[in-house]
Amino acid sequence: MFENIRVLDFTRVFSGPYCTQMLAELGADVIKVEETTIGDETRNWYPIKEEWSGYFMALNRSKRSLTLNLKTEESLKIIKDLVETCDVVVENFAPGVAEKLGISYERLKEINPKIIYLSLSAYGQTGPNRTVKGYDPIIQADAGVMSLTGDQNGAPVKTMFPIADISAGLYGAFAVSAALYKRAITGQGENIDIALFDSVVSLLGVLTAIPFFTDNVPERMGSQHPHRVPSKNYLTGDGTYLHVICNNKQWLELCEVLDLEEKYKKTPYTTDIGRLNNRDEIDGQVQQGLLKKQGSEWVKLLKEKGVPCSLVNDIAQVLNKDQTKARDLIVNWTQGNLGEVSGINFPYKFLHAESKIQRPVPKLGEHNVEILKEFGYTDSDIRQLKLDKII
Repeated sequence: MFENIRVLDFTRVFSGPYCTQMLAELGADVIKVEETTIGDETRNWYPIKEEWSGYFMALNRSKRSLTLNLKTEESLKIIKDLVETCDVVVENFAPGVAEKLGISYERLKEINPKIIYLSLSAYGQTGPNRTVKGYDPIIQADAGVMSLTGDQNGAPVKTMFPIADISAGLYGAFAVSAALYKRAITGQGENIDIALFDSVVSLLGVLTAIPFFTDNVPERMGSQHPHRVPSKNYLTGDGTYLHVICNNKQWLELCEVLDLEEKYKKTPYTTDIGRLNNRDEIDGQVQQGLLKKQGSEWVKLLKEKGVPCSLVNDIAQVLNKDQTKARDLIVNWTQGNLGEVSGINFPYKFLHAESKIQRPVPKLGEHNVEILKEFGYTDSDIRQLKLDKII
């Protein structure tokens, strides 16, 4: 789908590499530019096997690696050659760093006016927090996610998966795709500014309806839904947890399966608001009923009645689920000395195209020679670049 698109990728750690890996596995030629000695710092992050980082591998499939010392004039010459043939540039330096390095949008659009340039950062290129450093947990705290996560009477906690990095990477890839479409029509390049903070705030959409429409501020509710009852994790007879959620029709089915008293099949319990106003009573009745059987038994019974439910699975259980395998959410590829390895696939399902791994995760600088030769550099030129510590 992006087979004729070339991306120059100056990103590292998570949000940027996640974004560019999406583009790569939709067919783009992504050239990952890395620091000459250690590269992307996540090459050394846990877990490590045979000198490969599982963290790095999860975010950098299907790319080519080019090492450059960005503080040298010769590197800027190479970047100029690359930018002339690139469609997209992605960077996630702190605001102002790209400008100091001579690779800002303003500088690169002089070389290629049609370039689409994406900047990913903690707080964006404008605003009072523009220069403030922020990693995913900081953004989760600052953007309100932590205030909503955890038990009702417990301390705020972060989500285990990096929601700020992931959402910024997703918004970034979507914005690049939109800009490519616009450029195909108008011929005009674009400068895109995506902030982790903005991305998380934008995800709060439905929850902000509460303070926008009332004087209430959403608070932590553990596994409970703020306005759907029942909806929480309930303990079952074998110690497993089951999450159940119902609309009005499904509530009646749940009453039947749990053999609840007839009064629960009448108002006020048959309306969303009625159940919400009687949350503690409803939760008590459902919890008492679910302790009578094992979790797996309840799943079978409730699904037969069309009541949405799921056991609370751990990650190993998710990876082994038939549904996970049927949806091709696990991909395998050959990774050098590691042999066959596995990772998580992107979830797109196209009728006439596919997202797929284009190449294994690159070693640091693995494609230096290949890429430079594409731009006319000779073996002698490349040897000299190595001697001068440019690559």
